[in-house]
Amino acid sequence: ATGEEIREQPGVSIADYMVNNLEGVTVNEVGGNPYQLEINYRGYNATPILGNPQGLSIYVDGVRQNMPFSNNVLWDTIPDFAIEDMQLVGGSNAVFGLNTLGGSLSMQTKSGRTFNKSAIEGSTGSWGRNTGLIESGGVSEDNKYDYYAGYSYFKEDGWREPSPSEVQQGFAKLGYEDDTSRFDLSYTGAHNSLVGNGMVPKYLLGDDLEGVHTLIDKTRTQYNQVQLSGTEFFSDTIMGSGNIYWRNIDQSTYNGDLNDEFCDDDAIAEGECTAEEENENQGVINRSKTQQNAYGINGQLTFDDDWQARRNQLIVGAAFEYSKVKFSQNSTDIATLDPSGFFSGALGDKEQTSGMTGKTYTSSIFATNNHAINDKWSINNSLRYNYVDIRNTDTLNGDDGAVSLSGDHDFDRLNPSVGLTFSPYDNLTTYGSYNEANRAPTSIELGCANPENPCTLPTQMADDPPLEQVVAKTFEAGARGRFASFLNSNTSWNISGYSATNNDDILFIYADDATAEGYFDNVDKTTRKGIDLGLSTAFETWTITMNYNYVKAQYGTDVTLISENNSSADAEGAIQVEDGDYLPNIPKHSLKLRTVYKPDPAWYLGATMTAFSSSYMMGNENQENDSSVNGLQSEVPGYAIINLDAEYRFSSMLEGWKIYGKVTNLLDNKYYTGGRIAESRVEADRSFDDDEIATASLIGGAPRAGWVGLRYEF
Repeated sequence: ATGEEIREQPGVSIADYMVNNLEGVTVNEVGGNPYQLEINYRGYNATPILGNPQGLSIYVDGVRQNMPFSNNVLWDTIPDFAIEDMQLVGGSNAVFGLNTLGGSLSMQTKSGRTFNKSAIEGSTGSWGRNTGLIESGGVSEDNKYDYYAGYSYFKEDGWREPSPSEVQQGFAKLGYEDDTSRFDLSYTGAHNSLVGNGMVPKYLLGDDLEGVHTLIDKTRTQYNQVQLSGTEFFSDTIMGSGNIYWRNIDQSTYNGDLNDEFCDDDAIAEGECTAEEENENQGVINRSKTQQNAYGINGQLTFDDDWQARRNQLIVGAAFEYSKVKFSQNSTDIATLDPSGFFSGALGDKEQTSGMTGKTYTSSIFATNNHAINDKWSINNSLRYNYVDIRNTDTLNGDDGAVSLSGDHDFDRLNPSVGLTFSPYDNLTTYGSYNEANRAPTSIELGCANPENPCTLPTQMADDPPLEQVVAKTFEAGARGRFASFLNSNTSWNISGYSATNNDDILFIYADDATAEGYFDNVDKTTRKGIDLGLSTAFETWTITMNYNYVKAQYGTDVTLISENNSSADAEGAIQVEDGDYLPNIPKHSLKLRTVYKPDPAWYLGATMTAFSSSYMMGNENQENDSSVNGLQSEVPGYAIINLDAEYRFSSMLEGWKIYGKVTNLLDNKYYTGGRIAESRVEADRSFDDDEIATASLIGGAPRAGWVGLRYEF
């Protein structure tokens, strides 16, 4: 995808474009904020939510963007306005390094050579959303230096009340280039405040799906990255390239939650708790602070010398990253849940519940070789060795306590990849590949891995029994081609099938339906199998693109989970998940259609339809919950939405100006993107209930909305 294609369509981040256009990408809006989308590709996640299993590696200008603490991805720190192009690469390709279990997303930013102009832009519309952008790029007179700089501002009230957000992003790059060299010094910064109110019991959502549970859940992020990258041609066939970088992420959260330690006289009388545990505070304010710093260096040599009189490319490289994470969490009881969803009344004492410092040392070496066997056959072989050393220090309980987070863990693995390509004709290519990749447990996973001491993410953590690293093994085969004269059009197509197995997959296992408490644990296997289909046709004034994906994301082994309100649960609240049961919140089918009508260079009209089939809810991992027994929804229904975008470029006296409009969910469909069988103490009239209420909690989709904007380029 190009930066222009991303900019044209409705959405606030790269993640939106992926959901609406790319094969195999689905979404779960569990964060409740447009910048906190949980992206799922072929059954693997890339999400900003701590604790959700991460299976995609994300790169910007060659620097990995998965955060050190939990491998999560902060979409609000990636300046989409500065993206020149991006590629989504499927499979567990070893050469992309850690966390590439299901695929890798690689993005490249603009420079003064690719954006040699200036622009100012603004938009306004639904939900009080206002945006602004200013960017400029250019090249020096001697053609050796270039620059690009941009700043964007986003602010909205949100469609769920109250859910205001403010995002400020900046990016600047200074480049130098001569006949054999290219060097870039760049800075990325973000200062953001996001409110995402999460899943809501279905009976609280209301007809407009704007209902909330408890308030307010706010995340503040300060992000800085400085990077120096360079490329040098030592000869016509030998090139060296690399980068060195520093990243800093300061993040704080404020969450108003129901008090899972609530204990009144009735609960004592019923034996649910004891008099010593009495606590009639209805809420708790959980706060956390995370500071992350990462320092890294990457380098590689590319050799383009023929071998045995055939084209051959060999790349060898190495990478190292050191990261340090400081994490602390505290909680304060608060007396009363108000009908508004906020908490009020007397506050208890502030209590620190966890504190940890984590240091991670990551080293790797890799080699990949592509060789043309003949004019039609090519073979690619890759190897990458990864070594990870994680050192956690408990700053609250010390090193020797029964629930100490302190520990030293190391992981290493040599991952191979092999691929074969056959191109019998200029317009037809077929391929097959086998890839392996690994993901080491993160500090947060190692800090919450004991079923006897479950934690609440992203807050409290307990001790850290060892976890095994995840190893993904993927087979893939496919073909792609082009019809040059199909119906007087230019038509391209692709088809692929894949089978991936995660060995020792790490999942967050809930221990209690009433809270988010749980722990990380290895399960023997999870699997993903699927088919991707793509078709794109360009006529004189029309372009039409279709992408379809079918994925079976399943457990590959039997496992026992806690879901007390599942109708099939035993007396202890356990459900039995069997080999072949489906992973939750992952639709089996997805379809994306995009059509653009452009009768004149001055204007165009685009429409995008995305459709997703139903998926099983969390808490129904065994697919045995009987809604007729407990009245609780078992599945998230399928849905389809249509978005529109249009643009008109003025001429004559207004040359350089253009006006654009965007509409999301044109038909105002009511839909959900994720759900969980859970519990709450909030009644339908928003009063507090002493007893826990079984519920199906859901994330509602946004209603119809529209925005209009102006852009001036000069």
